[in-house]
Amino acid sequence: MQQPALTPYLRRLNDQREHIQACLESLLETYRVQPVGNGFIDLILPRDTAVRLISDLERMSVAIERVTWWCHSTPESRLVLGCHHGLGGPRNRNGEGWFSECVYYPDFYLPEHGVDLDAANVDPAELSERCGHLTRHYLQHVLSSEWFYRPCLHPGLWLYVPDDW
Repeated sequence: MQQPALTPYLRRLNDQREHIQACLESLLETYRVQPVGNGFIDLILPRDTAVRLISDLERMSVAIERVTWWCHSTPESRLVLGCHHGLGGPRNRNGEGWFSECVYYPDFYLPEHGVDLDAANVDPAELSERCGHLTRHYLQHVLSSEWFYRPCLHPGLWLYVPDDW
């Protein structure tokens, strides 16, 4: 059975795999990202830091596929905000507390906002810029008005990369 042809975006990532992965790992370290598991999904970090990371991802032409939500539960947030607001999750390796996955809150999924991640005719830089712009706008201007918003929420970025990354 023949594999489907890769889009220009995914072909570029595969062709430059080692370089792009090394750059991504460096960015995750620089921004003190809390990954959940392996790969480049559920990359937890504060909202303001996520906005800066997204700009760097755009410069690398790496697109975001979705954003999930994680409650950062600390002794103070438990007292003030009633945390935790989700299920289990990892301890915060960059400070106190832990993260609980808020599976009952809707993901921000780029295809639901008009982005065709698998379009055959889209330039990789154009795709990452569109995803980055929509995600930054949502985090900066929309999230705080959502019914589920709480100040303890941290986004979990899912990068649109090949499955075997």
